[in-house]
Amino acid sequence: MIPGYGGKILRVDLTKGQIKKESLDKDFARKFLGGRGFGAKVLFNELERGIDPLSPKNKLIFAVGPFTGLTLKGCRYSVVTKSPLTLTYMDSEAGGFFGPELKFTGHDLVIIEGRCESPTYLFIEDDLAELRDASSVWGKGVSETEKIIRNEVGDRSVRVAAIGPAGENLVRFASITSDSRQAARGGVGAVMGSKRLKAIAVKGTKGIEVADPENVMKLTEEHVKKTMDNPVAKNLRDKGTLVYMPIYNDWGVVPTRNFRSGYFEFHRNLTAEIAWDKIWSKNRACFMCPIACAKIGSVGEYIVDGPDYETACLLGSNCGLDDLKTIALANSLCDDLGLDTISTGNVIAFVMECYERGILSKEKVGLELGFGKGEAVVELIKRIVLREGVGNILAEGVKRAAEMLGANASDFAVHVKGMELPGYEPRSSPAMGLAYAVADIGGSHDRSWPIGEEVSSQKFERFGVEGKAEMVRKSTFLRTLPDILGFCRFVVLDFADYAKILSAITGWEISAEELRGVVERVNTLTRAFNAREGFTRKDDILPAKMFSQAVESGPTKGKVFRKEDLDSMLDEYYELWGWDKNGVPKEETLRRLGLEEVIESLKYSRVTLS
Repeated sequence: MIPGYGGKILRVDLTKGQIKKESLDKDFARKFLGGRGFGAKVLFNELERGIDPLSPKNKLIFAVGPFTGLTLKGCRYSVVTKSPLTLTYMDSEAGGFFGPELKFTGHDLVIIEGRCESPTYLFIEDDLAELRDASSVWGKGVSETEKIIRNEVGDRSVRVAAIGPAGENLVRFASITSDSRQAARGGVGAVMGSKRLKAIAVKGTKGIEVADPENVMKLTEEHVKKTMDNPVAKNLRDKGTLVYMPIYNDWGVVPTRNFRSGYFEFHRNLTAEIAWDKIWSKNRACFMCPIACAKIGSVGEYIVDGPDYETACLLGSNCGLDDLKTIALANSLCDDLGLDTISTGNVIAFVMECYERGILSKEKVGLELGFGKGEAVVELIKRIVLREGVGNILAEGVKRAAEMLGANASDFAVHVKGMELPGYEPRSSPAMGLAYAVADIGGSHDRSWPIGEEVSSQKFERFGVEGKAEMVRKSTFLRTLPDILGFCRFVVLDFADYAKILSAITGWEISAEELRGVVERVNTLTRAFNAREGFTRKDDILPAKMFSQAVESGPTKGKVFRKEDLDSMLDEYYELWGWDKNGVPKEETLRRLGLEEVIESLKYSRVTLS
């Protein structure tokens, strides 16, 4: 038994209906630590190159880390797979209570493959694991699914991670939801749906053993105090991520009308103050989190969660919509039906621009579209989930939708590697543009968020390229560590703090430098996964719109992204990581990181190594 870990791996073959258990290897745990570190290694080792992500051969991996289930914001779990949206490596993280409950069953990894003959859910209660019939919940939303499964199990404290109809219908940006928290990006819910796996229900009573309980308690108390002394924590507790809407609008980075601009003139209707006045009534916290950034409220008869900043941007300003109540309802609809709100807002804004430019007509779409039409947003969400009419096209994601529509629709498709962009306009932030371009999972802020440092830097010019590659790399380290250890990334402290805590948990002598090494190892491994799948420098590119169309309004009006600037930053970024000019990890880098087996796999797949 390794202190800080559940100690078991659960393997589920849905085709054969078999469930097997393995013990967690100590060397494997030390080398990859947990969360997406575990998932990345398993996926690289066990997945064939070039498989269809929606085929039974794909793996769906749930993983927790050594911090998961402990009293230091240890609420997170990772879902790892090959993405049906991007065809790249994919992980998506979520908070709530599911991750800790899974850890309490004694499992650090659940590795799922194959496909059920009929709708099924996986039930795990400590050492018991079995596949159960899910026909009664197939076709239902996440909320009702949770209630029915809890009633069937006879325990309201059971935690459930489930897909909605979007996942069942293989929408390529379908999410997995637990406790109103989403593992949303990259179509992880579609992979789950392709396996006819409706849900995973967990109940654990085992607790977690640590090497030095007294020291863990002491360090945890210090960690919580440092966290809550940070003004960011207070802002998030008081106003959630919507606190940043006016700030980001002043920076010129709020996506507006399908990324035509980074400034939304009606942004004051999308603030936390408006939300508290019209929607929110209380805070909601994930497992053992002192911040409680989530907000709960109501719109008419409906209980709603949020919206947060990303959703208010992508379903709001990016669709020209400033009615926060409508956005909140659209958000709740996406959550229950199982859609990623970031991708959903993007594909809706995309089809609105196509409609406006005459690529689509009312006759083809079946309803009147236009920026600012809230009823159209809600209707399109339903059509996407059911794959009806134009919704069937949009359910493929913006990249494929643009290709299907033809004409010049691709000029208005905002994505990187097929993944729709989140709430930060890249023409207003060269560092953010680079972060999007190089992200292993496609256009995402979850890999790196350098924009705060870029805007406030006294050393480097905001719209220049100098120093931006290092900014992106530095932020990548800060974003990766929480996903590996299993804690929330809001308010990340020094690596030295986490090294002390992890040492007390595991009994290992862990240094900050060793933690940095694990982060580098995991990011290089996922880069190698994509290289094996055929991704190279040519794929580290921003949407065509960013190079050809200037920002239309606001403080960054007239800005475009220059390809030569991106090329310059890519060269520097690759060098910092020890990758070659094509973005492929060098052989010496892989050896230094202890990834010798990756070298052999890449060579076998005819990837040229320098």
